[in-house]
Amino acid sequence: MILFIILDSSAQNLKMKEQKISIRNNSVEISYYKKGKGNKTLLFLHGWCINKTYWNNQINYFFKNYNSVAIDIPGFGKSTAKRNVWTIQEYAKDINSFIESLSLKNVNVVGHSMSGAIMIELALLNNPRIVGLIGIDNFKLLDVKYTPEQRKQMANFFPILKNNFKIAAPNYADLTLFAPSTPAEIKNRVITDIVNSNAQTAYETLINYLGYTEKEAQVLENLDFRLNLINCDYFPTYENGLRNHCKKKGYNIKMINGSGHYPMIEKPEDFNKILDELLLES
Repeated sequence: MILFIILDSSAQNLKMKEQKISIRNNSVEISYYKKGKGNKTLLFLHGWCINKTYWNNQINYFFKNYNSVAIDIPGFGKSTAKRNVWTIQEYAKDINSFIESLSLKNVNVVGHSMSGAIMIELALLNNPRIVGLIGIDNFKLLDVKYTPEQRKQMANFFPILKNNFKIAAPNYADLTLFAPSTPAEIKNRVITDIVNSNAQTAYETLINYLGYTEKEAQVLENLDFRLNLINCDYFPTYENGLRNHCKKKGYNIKMINGSGHYPMIEKPEDFNKILDELLLES
């Protein structure tokens, strides 16, 4: 394990330094922010094609009561991995190794979007350091059945995404991830990050994530944690699926109004308040 610290201008307003650590026999290098101390940890995991800076507001808000940590997942931001496999299972192993390498205590994992899948797969590894799971705008379509026409549209979209990622991916984001109220500067930020992602890694990660959604129901049925969720109202959450599959430990869902897929930057004050409430209820 190798650990070193470098300055990061994007976090200067938080008086933080970007830190990096090599894990998994030096095959993975994780870039992260860490602020705060204590026996309770919040570990923030970002969604597809974005990065740890989306959690800046949360780190600055929660560090007084929690050891607050946000990482770039490998293949995005400033984290790297010496591999060509970008599955949810590999990401879970990365996060588990990161938790162990930093000896994080009493970890509540906060997983946005795709990282909700990483979060529940991580729970299968039975790391006793993990005490809670909080998903952000995910598990909204459990048990929803797609029509043949919808399946055909999705199947036709993937070759376009693979062959012309930098045009197709932003169009996908614009159609599916923003609310009418989402500010233009946030749309531009997200789309810029998508366009600047490594196209092959981003495509393969998305395909593997979509494939994993077929497994989510089974994983949730065996989850040894209550599933806590903060979901946004720009797109409905079909709770029947949660009721059907979160029977072992149950679920707790709180809605945030007037936000697209990125509530931590679209409505940070509302988001922080709701997350605070969930943590107190856990």
